[in-house]
Amino acid sequence: MTKLVCFSGVEALNGVIRIKASPVLPEHSIYHAIIDGDLTTVRVLPEKDLFGNKGFAIWPGPFECTFNSDGYIEQTRIDDSLISGYSVSAPKDGVIKLGVDLKEYAFIPDALAYIVENGVVLADYKTKISDLEADWSGNWFIKLNDGGAIEEMYIFRQMMRGESSPLLPEIHKFKSAWGPAEPKSGLAIEYTYYQPPESSKYPVFVWLHGLHGGSSLWTSHFEWNPIASWANEKYQSQFKEGGAFLIVPRANEDLRDGHGLTWNDAHVEPLFLAIDDFLDKHPNADRSRVYVGGYSMGGGMTWLMLRARPDYFAAAVPCCPTISYLPPEDELDKFSKLPIWTIVGEGDSGITKAVLKIMPDLLKNAEASGTDTRFLELPKGYKMPDGKSVIPHDHCVWIPMFNNLLYDDGSFYADINGEPVKSTLIDWLNNV
Repeated sequence: MTKLVCFSGVEALNGVIRIKASPVLPEHSIYHAIIDGDLTTVRVLPEKDLFGNKGFAIWPGPFECTFNSDGYIEQTRIDDSLISGYSVSAPKDGVIKLGVDLKEYAFIPDALAYIVENGVVLADYKTKISDLEADWSGNWFIKLNDGGAIEEMYIFRQMMRGESSPLLPEIHKFKSAWGPAEPKSGLAIEYTYYQPPESSKYPVFVWLHGLHGGSSLWTSHFEWNPIASWANEKYQSQFKEGGAFLIVPRANEDLRDGHGLTWNDAHVEPLFLAIDDFLDKHPNADRSRVYVGGYSMGGGMTWLMLRARPDYFAAAVPCCPTISYLPPEDELDKFSKLPIWTIVGEGDSGITKAVLKIMPDLLKNAEASGTDTRFLELPKGYKMPDGKSVIPHDHCVWIPMFNNLLYDDGSFYADINGEPVKSTLIDWLNNV
């Protein structure tokens, strides 16, 4: 039996429930989900999860799921009939505007929206589209009827009623595009980009999202990964050229033929093709100053790109990188002339431990070549840019990174020894 199942994080206040194997039950996991409009629980076999790994990697969102005869989900797939995006304008006169381009969609009378992941609407997860009031949401998915009108909608991380995203003006500055398909695999990379005014030759900053950031074209701009903030004049003006291109590629995160788990080796050449194609189409992009960075899985993908072509980029910023993609010791001499600023959190123990193994040789080789390669290990429990609230998780080092390694009061972040960083990240990019 196959059904559309919308997995939800908010109603599972204690997280996913893990069930160990027993003589009468297989190992499985219990998730809260919406099926046929009702909030319920489902059981998922670990070796049959969304990403094909043992580890219960189901992510909040609607998927086409296959149930076996015992009622366990044994297969999940992206539902190609659903349209996804970011940004919502409150409905008016029977239409709702969706996406950063505010495309208009009619919706059928009494069509429902399910607000899936928002702690303030636990008892109110089901509402009519016509009753939505917020002008902003996180990721959304819509299902259209044969006439092209919305018959069902799922919304994630909905803003509270009447609120909007402070980044929305910057988000609207981005455009979307596709890179060419890689001939052998047929895989192409979708991306969004910000283009500064055509009055100079500008550097290019390529930013790679973490795991699950590929669930929507616009996911990578929001929530814990505010790359869109760098389209603001506050940051653009700090580049010595007066601005910088921003490219935000999207990994192919599903198991359809030709697609990979997320950032991996299969994405390397398609991503280079996308960047090359972008540079060809934007003559005021400076090919000699292409920077690459990313966080978590994107930090690992940063290393895959560097290992494939160490001379392609002018600088790199791998944040809390996936350890399986780090270079082995016998490759480290390839990067002696490439400025790399690695950022990790002391409390992010597994990743930080792996990164610390390669940092001495990486720094030693760079110093011998006169290269300004840096390493920043933030202390456990480092603060948000407001200097007051503690970071949600020590893995989230990209949050201070996107604040240019400054607190809101203008003071620098410091390492585990209490030593402030030498400069802002943008100043470092300007001078490498």
